[in-house]
Amino acid sequence: MKKLITILALATLLSACGNSETNTTTNSQTTEASKATETVSTEAKATKYTTYNGEGFSFAYPESWKSVDTSQMNVPSIKAAFSDQSSSATFADNMNLTIEASSTGSINPEEYANNIVDYYTQNGSSIGISDYKKTSYTNKPYKEYSAGVLEGAYKHTSGTDVVLVQYLIPTNTELYTMTLTYAKDTYNQDEIKNILDSLSITVPLEQTATTGNTSATASAADFFNELTPYITEDTAFMEQASYDFFGKHNDVFPAITAELSKKVQGLVDSNVTTRHLNKNVANYYNTFVQVNGEVISVEEDSSLGATFSIVHVMDENGNDIIALYPATTGDLLDGDYATVIGAPITNFSFENVGGGYTNATLIGASLVVAD
Repeated sequence: MKKLITILALATLLSACGNSETNTTTNSQTTEASKATETVSTEAKATKYTTYNGEGFSFAYPESWKSVDTSQMNVPSIKAAFSDQSSSATFADNMNLTIEASSTGSINPEEYANNIVDYYTQNGSSIGISDYKKTSYTNKPYKEYSAGVLEGAYKHTSGTDVVLVQYLIPTNTELYTMTLTYAKDTYNQDEIKNILDSLSITVPLEQTATTGNTSATASAADFFNELTPYITEDTAFMEQASYDFFGKHNDVFPAITAELSKKVQGLVDSNVTTRHLNKNVANYYNTFVQVNGEVISVEEDSSLGATFSIVHVMDENGNDIIALYPATTGDLLDGDYATVIGAPITNFSFENVGGGYTNATLIGASLVVAD
């Protein structure tokens, strides 16, 4: 199974785009034109804007930019994207807006920014963002809500030096991110400010500090729904019955207190085994199941604002479970034995090291404990 790529990182694939129709002469002319542009008056450079109205939001963008078709990416969190397709440069200035479920309920935008910086620094080259460096982070409240702007720079695969600006607006349940990407030579601070200032969110927002387990579990159904396609490499998606079941049991994802742990253990249907799940997982969308077995692999990721885990467990019958767990697994390591309690989401297959495919059941985990 390929390593999980976060939604934010997938969204920034839009930031690594370029123009396909280029030639040496045009590029040379563009370079000269860029130098000449520095002498043009502010009035002559004034950008004309048009407004995009989406579901629950709107923003302005340069009227010469065109909409980017993101349907083939199959990333529902990307709500709109535009780029300067009229340019003959190898890199097209562009922007996109994503709305994704928050796995934590954190309302601290700088916390998200720091996690993004860590991800780009460590993994950016795999998505076309090489030599990423944070330039600045600035608090920029959206109305009465905490929000901030992260700015960084990286090297595009075409050799273009790029400026990446991300406006982060977290709520208790969602993270709004407006991403603007400009070639260094065409970076326009006034234009970026105008676009960021134009963002209007018309749906009600909630940004209240929470305590205990509530914030981590408020969006459990959305969290599992958003990440299922990436865990399964776009081969499976969460069904509505499964989504509704997680929504009814938000309080036990994860079951991090003794009381919640006891509660979820009492909800387990001990008659359901991995053999039942292999036969027809759809029969058990409304069921808590328990699986015990050897930990084949365990990964933890903090790039969404808080740590979540992906745990591969093989039971005594040789059946494989992939547990998506919205918390850390502590000291659990490969080769240990663990108990997983959760609700099944889907059956899928992933390529194994032997060159074949392994069949597995994806479980939204409420509890993962070492035996």
